[in-house]
Amino acid sequence: DVTIGTRSSPLAIAQAEARVDQAVTRLARMQISLAEAERDLADTTMMAPFSGTLSEVNVVAGRLVSQNEKLAQLVDPGRLEVAFRVSTAQYARLLDGSGALIPAPVTVMLDGAGAGLEAKGVVSRDSAGVGDVQTGRLVYARITEAPGFKPGDFVRVAVVEPPLQRVARLPASALGPGSVVLVLGEEDRLEELSVQLVRRQGNDILVRGAGLAGRDVVRERTPLLGAGIRVRPLRGVVEIPVTDGMTELTDERRARLVAFVEGNERLPDAAKERILGQLANAKVPTKMVERIEARMGG
Repeated sequence: DVTIGTRSSPLAIAQAEARVDQAVTRLARMQISLAEAERDLADTTMMAPFSGTLSEVNVVAGRLVSQNEKLAQLVDPGRLEVAFRVSTAQYARLLDGSGALIPAPVTVMLDGAGAGLEAKGVVSRDSAGVGDVQTGRLVYARITEAPGFKPGDFVRVAVVEPPLQRVARLPASALGPGSVVLVLGEEDRLEELSVQLVRRQGNDILVRGAGLAGRDVVRERTPLLGAGIRVRPLRGVVEIPVTDGMTELTDERRARLVAFVEGNERLPDAAKERILGQLANAKVPTKMVERIEARMGG
C-alpha cells in the first residue's frame, strides 16, 4: 500500500509557528492582567488586625480613596480605656517607692438613666503632660469585660488604693494646731499627744502616732479644752449639735459670761485670754456661748 500526502511548504510552517508565538504572548499578557486585577483587588480590601465595631465611617460605593485617608474608626470592645483626672495628692498615693505607677484595681460605673453598668480594670498609665489650664494628673485605666460601655461614655471611677497600716480615723475637728490631739489621761484629765497627719478624707482624718492606740480622743476641740483640764467623758457615739452663726449679747449676759470665765480656775491662761477676747466683740460665736452657759448651769 502507498500513502499519498501533502507536503507542507516552509511558508505554512512559518505561519503556524507565528500563530503559536502570538498565542503565547496573548497568554502572558492575560496572566499579567490577571495579576494586576488581583493586586488591585487586594489594594481595595482592608483587613484589620483585630475584630471590632466600626464608627465614623465616611466611605461610599464608587468613591476614589487616596493613600493614608481615614475611612472609619475601629473599636475593640475588649480593649477599652478610661481616662480620669485626680489631684496631685491622690496621684502621689498611686506611686510606689520608685515613683512608678502601681496597677491599682479600679471599678468603672455607668449610672446614667439607671443603667447600672459596671466594669473592672487596672491603672495602666498616666499622661505625659498636665494639659493647658488643667490641674492634677490624667490617669488611664485598662478595663476588660465591659458590656454596654462605648467610647465617649461619662463614667464614675473608684480606685482601690493600697491599705494603710497603723492609722486611726478621727473627726477633723479633733486635730489641733501643731498636729496634736487631746486624749484622756489619769483622773480624767486631758493630755496632748503629737500625731502625724496621714490623710484627710472629707470630714475625717487619718493619723498615726505613738501611744494613740486604745486611747480616748476628744472628737472636737474648743477654746475651753486644753491639757490638764479634768472632764467627764461621754463614750460612744455622741451626736454634737452644730449651730452656725453669731450671737449679739446684751451687756448683762456678756458680763455674766465674762465673770464665769475669769473665775474658772481650771481654764488655762492662754485659753482664758482667747475666750475673753472673743467675748469682747460685738458678735460672739453662738456655739461658744451655748457651751459656756451649759457649764454655768451645771
